[in-house]
Parts: sequence; structure tokens; C-alpha cells
Amino acid sequence: MTFSGSTPPYTFPDTKGGIEVEIIREALAVHGHTLTPIFVPAKRILFDFQLGKVDAASKDHAQKVEEGVEVFYGDVYVQFHDVIFSIEDRDLEISSPEDLKPLRIVAFQTAPDHYPEWLGDVKDSVNYSETADQTLQVKMLHRGRTDVIVADQTIISYLTKKVGDETGMEIKPTKITNFADPWGYKPLFRSETLRDEFNDGLAQIIASGKRQEIIDKYIK
Repeated sequence: MTFSGSTPPYTFPDTKGGIEVEIIREALAVHGHTLTPIFVPAKRILFDFQLGKVDAASKDHAQKVEEGVEVFYGDVYVQFHDVIFSIEDRDLEISSPEDLKPLRIVAFQTAPDHYPEWLGDVKDSVNYSETADQTLQVKMLHRGRTDVIVADQTIISYLTKKVGDETGMEIKPTKITNFADPWGYKPLFRSETLRDEFNDGLAQIIASGKRQEIIDKYIK
């Protein structure tokens, strides 16, 4: 199965682990399947699946599967929740896209494609930038080099703890502004049987609490 490259805490190519990898591994193991994760750039996750190089793909990144390629979608196995982070003592009130216009913003790559109503009007501003290294987002926020960051709550929670532990820099209390609903990717399978067994395994590890244990391991 293809996965995106290093996206802590969701994927860690060096250890072949991470939240996404371990949830899928455990779900497949319920019916005796062994996961072999293949880590590729995001745009190749679906591409390699369509070429027939792998049996499954962890997500499609909102890309369309080519006509004629048989695919069976599994259930959503992990949820992402993009939020706006700011430093708590600044007490920034952000309730509409207009409130972002005067602020310095650092977002994850392609964020305006996901949230055009919020970031479409500011993406060309000198105050707006994106970074592939989301550790940099954390450092910029806590060093006062940006007013807000736009990112997945789980990623930033993990990286904030990591930055604090590894650098000793001051980590200030943050304020979280919700502006979008949580969302999730569905994995893609070539085999309907494998998809069904994955879904059943996923339901079982959710019911047993195993999925939550995997998530908690990385962010608590």
C-alpha cells in the first residue's frame, strides 16, 4: 500500500510506522493480512495504484481515479482537523475570513485549495506563506514570527511537544480557532474482498479501543 512520505505523526518512513500506517496495519491483521507500506510523494500515492504497482493506496488526495481503473473504497480510518492556531495571550478573534487579512499567516502546502473561502483572498498577500516543514510553523508561531498558523491539530500537537523537548524553546499556551469540520481519507483497494475485510477489521479495532490507543501513543 502506498503512503505519503514523512508526515509526523501520521507516517514515519524510517520506522514504517505512524498513526495512519499502524491503524491500517492493525485493521488488516484482523483477517491475517500483512501490510507492506510503500512511502512515496503525495502525488504518487494514487499514481502508483493506478499503474498496478501496489494492491492498495492509503488515500487519493482528492484526485480522481482514472476511468477504467477498478477501485473499491474502504471506510475512513483516521480524521484530520485543520484549525487556526494563535498565541493565547494575544487574544486574536478570528470569526471570518476578513479577520485573517491583516495577519501574518503560515499554512500547510496547498491549504488555499482546501479552503478557498478562507484563504483564497490572502494567498497572494505578502503576509501569507506556506511550508512543507511544519516544524517551522511551530517555531515561527512561538517566536512571534507569524500571527497564526493553519494546520492539522494532531500534527501541531505532536510537533509542538517535539520542538519543546528537543530545543528547549519556550512553548506558549495557544488558542485554537475552529473554522472547518474534521474530514478523513478513504483507502483504495483493488480487491473488493480485501476492502470488506479491511472495513471489518477497522470496525473491530475501533470497538476494542485499539485505534484510539495508536493515536494516543503519538499525541499524549
